[in-house]
Amino acid sequence: MDKFAVILGLILTLCFSPAALATAAAADAEPVPTIEMSATPAETEIGKTVVVTVTYRWPAGWSVEPKPDPAPDFRDAFISAMPLPQDTVTAEGARRVVALTLTATRSGAWALPRPTLTANGPKGPLTITAAPVIVQVGTSAAPAKLPPPIGLRLQAPPVTQARWPWLVGGGVIALSLIAVTLLFILRRRHAAALIPLTPAQAFTRDVDAAQTATDGKDLGAQLSLALRRYCGATWRFDGGGATVREVAATLGRRQLPDDERRALQRLLERLDELRWSPAELPADQVLPLVADAANAVATVERRLAAEAALTSASPSSASPAKSSSGSGT
Repeated sequence: MDKFAVILGLILTLCFSPAALATAAAADAEPVPTIEMSATPAETEIGKTVVVTVTYRWPAGWSVEPKPDPAPDFRDAFISAMPLPQDTVTAEGARRVVALTLTATRSGAWALPRPTLTANGPKGPLTITAAPVIVQVGTSAAPAKLPPPIGLRLQAPPVTQARWPWLVGGGVIALSLIAVTLLFILRRRHAAALIPLTPAQAFTRDVDAAQTATDGKDLGAQLSLALRRYCGATWRFDGGGATVREVAATLGRRQLPDDERRALQRLLERLDELRWSPAELPADQVLPLVADAANAVATVERRLAAEAALTSASPSSASPAKSSSGSGT
């Protein structure tokens, strides 16, 4: 009888101990939706790409409508690729994984946007936000590669009398070739600095380079960059480093006709919408936008040329009027 009481006491102690109660409470806890975000690599350079992976999870019994999409949260970032989401449904719940390829455009600590997930559960809707993720963007992330150390030479090897004329002659020829090459490079740089490219010429050069792309999204991104650079060079702002929304706001503050401003803004918005296309886009489907961009630039150039001609003709037209008034007097 005493042994039975001792055994019963041990069983009750184990059943109602704090650890057992905590384990039972954890087992009874209901699973909730989660959202995770990661960036690879965590350190990069300007112009390089970063792959951001957003994972949504919600347990069975929860519903998410519409399906989560992080693209609106990254609308101000330069997205170069976005494959189709990967959806997985099991008896325990559902999972959606979305990968975005972003291009770093500014240096410093880059705080990525934080997507959200809203799910409807047994007790009502629940909204959660992804944890903050920061990517360090610098001008160079690789350490400098130094040449191997040179061993200490206590005494130079003797030079025979028969070899030194050849060494001197070869050195003179090598120095002459180096001097001619440097002079040629300096003259070319000086000539290029004296005759810089106009905004229209730079746009034509960038468009010709963009048309070598075989992917429609790549062609659209390069065409958008060429058009933003042209706007920046024409109206004096950093068009290449600005987003489509910033370019549109800057054009709205400049004094240019409404039809030109609306044409440029619509064209930039159409090019920006190509980034959100989930499937592969052939390059020939983007070629009409290349023609539209060339027409828009040609319209702006014709107006600027007409204004410049009118400005240069204004002093000459004012001189006859002044001389005629003097003769009348």
